[in-house]
Amino acid sequence: MRVNIHLSFCGQCREAFEFYENLLGGSIGLMLAYGDSPAADSVPAELRGNIVHANLVINEMEIAGADVPPDRYERPSGFNLLLEMDDQSEAKRVFKTLAEGGSILIPIGKTFWSSCYGMLVDRFGTPWEINCVD
Repeated sequence: MRVNIHLSFCGQCREAFEFYENLLGGSIGLMLAYGDSPAADSVPAELRGNIVHANLVINEMEIAGADVPPDRYERPSGFNLLLEMDDQSEAKRVFKTLAEGGSILIPIGKTFWSSCYGMLVDRFGTPWEINCVD
C-alpha cells in the first residue's frame, strides 16, 4: 500500500505542476486535459484546457492533482506538504522560490528541532513545510 497526495486547483494545475517539476527536480508522468479525455463532451468549452489528472513523481513519492470546477474549489487546509531536506542552502532556496507570490507563515530559520524550518502557502494555494534533517 502507498499513500499519495492529491491536490485540487482552480485552473492552475498545469502551471503548478510544471513549476513544482522544475523546482523540485521531479518528472511529470501524465498531464491530461479535460478536452483530451473521454469527459470532454461533458465539460464546458472554456474548461476543456483544464487538467483532469496530473501526476508528478519526486524520488519515490507521487503528487497527483487536477483542476476542479470553480464552484467546487476550496483552498487546501488542515495539512501541509512536508519537504524533508538535508541541505540548508537548498532548503532556503526552495522555500524562497515557493514563497514568491504566496504567503510566509513561519519564516525559515533555526528551531529547537531543526537547523532550518519554515512554513508557507505558495501562489497556487498549496501549504508547505520545509524542514532540514541535517
